[in-house]
Amino acid sequence: MLTDYTAPFALWIVVRPVYLCDGFCVVEPAWAKGGGQGGLAVFVSRLHASIYATLRNTVRFPDVPGRTEKWRCIALHTFDLRSYMLNKDGRLNCAVSFGFTCDGAGALSCVNGVPRLRFIELMCEMPEAGQDVVFSFSRWVFAFMHDQWERLGAYGYAQSIDRMAVMDDRTFAGALAVAMQAVSVTHKAPEGDYWTMYDADAAHWISTPAQSLAGIWATPTIH
Repeated sequence: MLTDYTAPFALWIVVRPVYLCDGFCVVEPAWAKGGGQGGLAVFVSRLHASIYATLRNTVRFPDVPGRTEKWRCIALHTFDLRSYMLNKDGRLNCAVSFGFTCDGAGALSCVNGVPRLRFIELMCEMPEAGQDVVFSFSRWVFAFMHDQWERLGAYGYAQSIDRMAVMDDRTFAGALAVAMQAVSVTHKAPEGDYWTMYDADAAHWISTPAQSLAGIWATPTIH
């Protein structure tokens, strides 16, 4: 079943195939954690989601020949979020990401090979049985993200996200390659509160000290 939702942006998740002991293959989505909390990693940027997947595929086992992950970015609407939530007892936290955690020099923090994300956590609950499910993400969350991007100086970033969302695969692959050429990575946990995002229009990463998001919550309406 496809996922129906309302949001100002197209949303994306990162998944990998997992083979069970009986040979059956399931799709496992990536989760983000931070400060003891977290949830299903949901990206407002197709490019950020693809950068995240690429780093998880290439950074985690750099010294083990032949050992790779198979994470990839997919559109949220193609993932059966309802069935996934039912397997989680009808409740699910979503970590809606709008950037990456970095160090003071702008290097993305990839502790244990997993990029750390900057996100706002949303709690979701399933409606009563028999109802059509539409996930409605609170608009103030995206307004907050927009404010954060502008604080970095990326004033047209929302429009850039929209352009990337509808870009054909070949052109998008070129934009991803440019972003990956400019990325730097650290395996150490950052010693400050910094975050970064990639501005595709300017073709460079922008980073700055960031305010703490501790305690920021929203509850999406599901109907």
